[in-house]
Amino acid sequence: MATLAAMPPVWAQSVNGARPSLNAWPNKPVNLIVPFPAGGPSAILAKQLAQSFERKTQQPLRLIYQSGAGGVQGANFASKAAANGQNLLLGGSYLAVARALTSKDEFDFIDDLRPLAMVAAVQQVILVNPARMRSRTAMELLSDLSRKPARYRMATAGIGSSSHISSEILKHQESLHFEFVHFRGAGPALQDLLVGSVDMMIDGLVSCLPHIRSGRLKPLMITGTQRANVLPDVPCAQELGVHSLERVTWYGLFAPQQLSDAQAATMVDVFERMGSDTVMSSNFEAMGIRWGGVYGDAFTALVKQDTMQWAQRLKSMGLTNLFYKNSEEAGA
Repeated sequence: MATLAAMPPVWAQSVNGARPSLNAWPNKPVNLIVPFPAGGPSAILAKQLAQSFERKTQQPLRLIYQSGAGGVQGANFASKAAANGQNLLLGGSYLAVARALTSKDEFDFIDDLRPLAMVAAVQQVILVNPARMRSRTAMELLSDLSRKPARYRMATAGIGSSSHISSEILKHQESLHFEFVHFRGAGPALQDLLVGSVDMMIDGLVSCLPHIRSGRLKPLMITGTQRANVLPDVPCAQELGVHSLERVTWYGLFAPQQLSDAQAATMVDVFERMGSDTVMSSNFEAMGIRWGGVYGDAFTALVKQDTMQWAQRLKSMGLTNLFYKNSEEAGA
C-alpha cells in the first residue's frame, strides 16, 4: 500500500550497474512462492509474471502457493529456501506493514529477504453489494458508516492482508463503525460479498474487476492519487479528500538474503526485459495493473523507506501489535 506519490521516481536500475549475459540465468525451472491462495491479486499477478518469464527465458516459473498469516508464512518459507537463484518470492507492501505488527524473532522482512524488482502497482477499490447497500457514492457510504452503529459487515482477505490494513486505517481515520469478517483469501471474501453474506470490501482491482464489469459489485472509490483507466468514472481517494486511502499496493520479486551480488544482477536483468513484454503490458493494462519498473538497489531503498514509513504511521495510530496476536491463517 505504498503511496506512489511518496515513492522515489520510477526508474530502471540494475544491481550495481552490472549488465551480465542474457543467457546466464535461468538454465532450469525457477520456483516462485506465492504467499496467498488462488483467486486473489497475488495469484493473478503471479500467473501473468510466469507467462512473461517463460516467453523471455524459455524456462518455466513454477508457482508454489504457501499461504498463511497474511503473507508472512510464505515470505518466511521463501527466506529459508536455497539462495541459488532458483527460488523467488512474490512479496508486496503488506510485508512492510507486517514488520510493524509482528515479532521479528523468526522472520524479518528487511534482514531475511533481498529485493530484486518492483513488478506491479495495483490500486484497491471500495466495493459494495448493491443489493445490500443503499449507498451509491463513497461519500454516502462514509456518512452511513459514521452515523450508524456497527450493523454493516466489512469483508477482508484475511488478518494482516492489504484489504484488512486498508479497512482498519479507513475505520480509524474516518471514525467509522462496522464489523470485520476475515476470510482466507480475496477469492472466498468476494464470493460471500457477491451472495450478500457481507456488505462491503476493499479489494485489489485485479481480482474484483470482472465482478464490477458484470454489475454484480459496485465500486465507490479507488485508492491512490489518480483514477484508474479501467474505471474512469470511479473517483480516487485524493479527489474525494479521503487521505487515509491515498496509497496503493506494490508487488515485487524477492530472493533469500544470502543471494550473491553477481547472481542478483543476472536475475534483475531478466526482470528488466520482462518489463518490455508487450503481451504482458497489454494484459496488465486490461486488468488495471501498472508495471513497477524499479530494480536492484533502487528497489531495496524503496522497500526500506516504505517499511519505515509504515512503522511510524501505525505507531502514531496505535495499531502496532494488533492484527497478528492469536491470528488464524489468512491470505490475500
